[in-house]
Parts: sequence; C-alpha cells; structure tokens
Amino acid sequence: MKYTGRITLLIISMMVSIIESFSEPTTTWSILEAILFAAIAASLGWVYDKAIYYKNRAEMSKNRLSNLLKFSPEPIFVYQDEKIVFVNHKFEELVRSSSDEILGKSIFECILPDYHPIVKKRLNEIHNGNKSLNRVELKIKTTHNSILDVEISSAPILYNDKPAVEVFMRDVTKRNRLEEEVRKNEELYRFITENTTDLISFLNHNGYYEYLSPSSKDLLDFNQEEMIGSHLFDYLHPDEVEKVTALLLEADSELDFAAFSHRIKKKDGSYIWIETNARTIRKNSRKLVGIVAVSRDITERLEKEKRLHDANVMLRYISNMDGLTGIPNRRCFDEKLQEEWKQLKRNSSPFSAIMIDIDFFKKYNDFNGHQAGDECLRQIASVLKDTLKRPGDFAARYGGEEFVILLPETDKQGAAHVAELLQANVKNLNIPYLSNVIEPIVSISIGCSTLIPDEKTKPEDLIKLADIELYKAKESRRNQLIFNQLSHLA
Repeated sequence: MKYTGRITLLIISMMVSIIESFSEPTTTWSILEAILFAAIAASLGWVYDKAIYYKNRAEMSKNRLSNLLKFSPEPIFVYQDEKIVFVNHKFEELVRSSSDEILGKSIFECILPDYHPIVKKRLNEIHNGNKSLNRVELKIKTTHNSILDVEISSAPILYNDKPAVEVFMRDVTKRNRLEEEVRKNEELYRFITENTTDLISFLNHNGYYEYLSPSSKDLLDFNQEEMIGSHLFDYLHPDEVEKVTALLLEADSELDFAAFSHRIKKKDGSYIWIETNARTIRKNSRKLVGIVAVSRDITERLEKEKRLHDANVMLRYISNMDGLTGIPNRRCFDEKLQEEWKQLKRNSSPFSAIMIDIDFFKKYNDFNGHQAGDECLRQIASVLKDTLKRPGDFAARYGGEEFVILLPETDKQGAAHVAELLQANVKNLNIPYLSNVIEPIVSISIGCSTLIPDEKTKPEDLIKLADIELYKAKESRRNQLIFNQLSHLA
C-alpha cells in the first residue's frame, strides 16, 4: 500500500506512548515526548514508503524496457561492454541465428569491415553523450553468409543498471534493390531517350506535349523547349487531324495501344511521314493520365515502297502486255477469263467470246517480210482495241496472228454486232497484200460463242466453242464470221 510504512510506525509510536503512560505520571514533557516520537515515526514511515515506491517504479521501468526490447516489431539488440547482451526475436530472424549463437559476440563480427569505422565513431559519440544521431546504413552478414542492407538508429540506455547502447535495425535490402533497379532503369531510359533517333514524347490527357526526346531537333528541327507546352495539333498535317482526333477520343475511354502513320510538320513548314506507336498511361481508376509515343521517320521508306510499288505495277503491266501489239497477252487473258466467269456465274449473265484470225497471214509475211507483218499485227490490234467501247470489254493477243475478245454481259446479238464492226474496221485499214495472187487487202475471220456460266460449264468451254466457229469460218472461204452455225458474209 502507498502509506504502509507511515501508518505502521505511527501505530507503534502510539502504542509505546500508551504503555509509558501506565508506568509514569503524565506530564507536559511526556506528552511532548510522545508527540515528537510520533512525528519521528511518521517521517521514518514516509521515507520507507518513498523507498518502496521508487523501487517498484524502477522494477516497472525495467520490465517495460524489457518488454519493449523483446516485443518490438523491429530487430533490436543491446550492446554493452563491447559485446551483445540482448537480442529480440526479430533480430534472430533477421540474421537467421538464435540468441545463444549471438549473445556475447562483438557487433563487429556481423558488420562488414568497410563499415567498422562508421560504427566505432558512432559508439564513441554515444559514450560522449551525443543522443541526437541520425540513421545510418550498413551492410551485415548473416550466418548463411548472405549480405543484408540495414538502416540503424541507436541511443544510450541503462541495461541492468549499467550503461549500454540500444540499437534498432530495419532491413532495407529490398528497398535498396528496388531503388537500384529504378536508378538503372532511369539511366537506361535517359540513355535511350537521349541517344535514339526515334522521337519519344509524352502528351498529357489533353494532347499537350510535356516531354520530347532530344531527337526532335534532328527529326523536326524543333528544340525540345520549343515544342513542350504546345499541342499535338499544332504540328499535324490538316488531313491527319480527323484520324488522330478519333484515336484520342478512343484513348480517353478504352484504347490502350495504337500504331498508325501520319504526317507531321517540320520547322521549315514541310511535312514528313512518321510511324507512331502510342500507349496510354492510366490511374488505377482507368482515368487517362497521358500518352507515351515513339515515332519514327518513314518518309524515305514510303518513297522506296512507292517506287517499288510503281516498279511492281510496271512489271505486272509488262508481264500482262504483248510487247509487239501493246494489248494484253495470253497470260493476262487467262486471268481475265477466270475473273469474269466467276462474276457472271454469280449473276447468271450471258458471256460472249470472239476469236479472230488474220487471213493468209503466213503468205503476207512471206511476200512482205516480217517487219511488215509486225506492223500489220499492230494496226489490227489497235483497231480491235478502239472498236470496243465499254470499259468491261477486253481484247488480247491469243498467239501468232490470233486475237480474242471477251464481252461480259453480252448476248449473241450483241456479240455478232461487235464482230461485224471488227471485220468492217479491219477492212477499212486497207492494208494491201501487194500481190495479185490473193485478196487485195488484209481481212480477218471470226468465230463467236455465247454461254451463260453455270455449274455444268467451264470458262474453257466458251473459248473452245468460239475456236470451233473460227475454224469453220477459215475452212469455208475466210473473211467470214461464223456464229452458232450461221454464216454472215462480210
């Protein structure tokens, strides 16, 4: 109890005074003596109570300190007389050792040698009464020889009534590794952005530039500072605004990545083509923060692609054209026949073909020479091409002195009309044979056919039929047009 000593001694003093009153007469002096004795007893009791009080407080403080050290969430050890005298469970976990293996050892056994001077200096400062010491980082080794980065703070304490140093530790190995990774990534990112020839940029959610790599100078002749704070649309070609606006609107809601080509303005006002890969940056709420874009100049590539495309178009044109007559060749004709057949088969439309052969062409070559023969072929090919008026009609050199005409969506009457025009137009060329033995001018024989493409027929059937009719025309008298067994004399 709080007043135990004072009450006990006061009672004892009162009992002594009462006993003395029975053996001696009561006088003023005896009363004063009793009062003095009671006062002395009360004072001694007060001293006793205070001693007990402070003893209990000391024991409570010691217990609290012990519990604080023992149950702290951070690793703690106490260093006293150049050895470790206490470790908590967290410290045992940190160094992967039991307290039996740690207690009694020097702190320098687990700290790497490079950090010994720092620790010695800190211990000296604590012994000299410096209590305001900042945290420091050290490297320690565990019993498994793994190296840990730790951050420590320390303070002087009394441990078992003797001066000691209390050391708090925090494992910062993972944090330091992450910081190192971040530092390496930042250096790598800086190296890439400052040395790449591609333009790396960051635009905020409103489309304003907040960062551009130094390559903006090489690519667009703009310095970074000139473009930062300006809007993307300030540099876009007018024809690209609609497309890029649609992408920005889509990026604001759901688009995460886009790759597209567009034109962008240089400082001199000219435009170049760039290919951009853009990725959105979002908060956890999916709200758009900005857009990271990597752009590459593809102007030269596109020009090469255009030249290659033009060359391919030219090669295809050359491969499909007859070099002598300037009209499509047999290869082109075969492709056109298949293409038109499929289309007309779907529509169940009539398809007509006209086969043409120059009469007595071998004799014409023999009499007039091959150069004259070539010129004759060119003139007739030109007439055939010019006679056809519809875009879908097609004329080609079939081989030697033979030509073929394809007439999509044309019936027998239409094909016969075209064939008669062809004969008349060739005759009007008035190409002389220069011989009285044969006909005075060059003429042609024609065979025609018409089919409606279906599952039972093939494209080759149309040509075969026209070829049969051509053969009949040449066998009869030549300079004839044969169509479905009907002979039309030119």
